[in-house]
Order: sequence, then structure tokens, then C-alpha cells
Amino acid sequence: MKIAVIGAMDVEVENLKTTLNLKKEDNNDIYVGNFCNKEIILSKSGIGKVNSAANTQYIIDKYMPDYIINTGCAGSLTDKLKVMDTVISSFVTYHDFTPIRIMKYSTPDDGNIKADEKLISITEENVNYYVSPITSGDCFVTDSKVRDEIYNRTKATIVDMESASIGHISRKNNVPFVCIRTVSDFADGNDDFEKEAGERSTEIVKKIIENL
Repeated sequence: MKIAVIGAMDVEVENLKTTLNLKKEDNNDIYVGNFCNKEIILSKSGIGKVNSAANTQYIIDKYMPDYIINTGCAGSLTDKLKVMDTVISSFVTYHDFTPIRIMKYSTPDDGNIKADEKLISITEENVNYYVSPITSGDCFVTDSKVRDEIYNRTKATIVDMESASIGHISRKNNVPFVCIRTVSDFADGNDDFEKEAGERSTEIVKKIIENL
């Protein structure tokens, strides 16, 4: 079994690289190894939709993974979620792909790109979690008014810059995926706990791999 794990930033992949004892494969920030008798491909995609989409397609073309797990941190869009809470994607969507009618016919699942039920179920067994939509766009959300508008329009509970594009490319290639994000901030420009959220996500991904 081949499992690809994709994070955008160093803070989202460094702990996994060490925990899973992975070695650098090439010059594209890709690390490989074996863990629990599974082949693991860990990649740092870079920030944003284009970087993460291109990286996901590269991983699929070169390594042909059976599953893709996106991991990292995100901003909360609702008071229900606190720092260090974990969200499992029910589906992923874009908040900056407008008008919505074009997004619906240009992306899988009418714009609400569904995560894999098996991966959701395995994740649910191993963490305290919320299953929720995750939304992505090419901007840092640092204003509470913008945050509230995104929540009201998408009904996603957290926002990042990569989940939707990773899910989009995975679905286009018929590779099961799930996005797992730990809340690092409140999408309002205040305190950010990226390092702690990255460590939390590492623990979760490790448990998922062990149980696949």
C-alpha cells in the first residue's frame, strides 16, 4: 500500500519526516520510507492552490499512491472551534472561485469535493474531531468580517490555502483523499499556534497510517 501525505509548510511536515523516519527522495521536498509495512510518500507542496495542485498531480503521476492525506493547520471560521481542535473534511470547497455557478460545473461534485468515507471513518476512530467542510483560497484570512462572510457563504468551519486544490486533483484522478487540519488561529490576524497544530496533526496522521 502507498500512502501520500501532503503538507504545505515545513512546520506541517518536519515532525512527520522525523517520526516516520523518512529520507529525502528528490529536489522537490519529497521524502519516502516505510512505516507499518506501508510505503509513505511525504511532500511539502508549498503554500497556495497552484503549488498544492501541481504537487498533488506530480505525486500521483510519479508514485501512484493508493490514498492521499492532506495535513496541516488552519484558521477557525466559527466560535465552536478552538485552537488545537481537529477537523476532518467531509468535503472541500473554494471560497474564492466565483461566480459559484462556474465553480459548480468546473470542479468535481458540483464544487463540494467529497472526501473518502473510509479515510474519514478511520480518522474518526483515532481522534477527537469535528467532521466538517473545509474551504480554501489564495489569501490569508486575517479580518473577522471576511471570516464571517466566508463561513456564511460556504458553511465550512475552517479555512486554509490548499485543501480544496489537493482534494480537487485527487478526485480528478480517482485517488481517495481526506484533509485533516488542526486549528492554529481564529482567522482574525491574532495569535497563531502553527507549530503546536503541526505537532498535533503529526500524531493524527501517524495513527491513521497505522490503521489503514
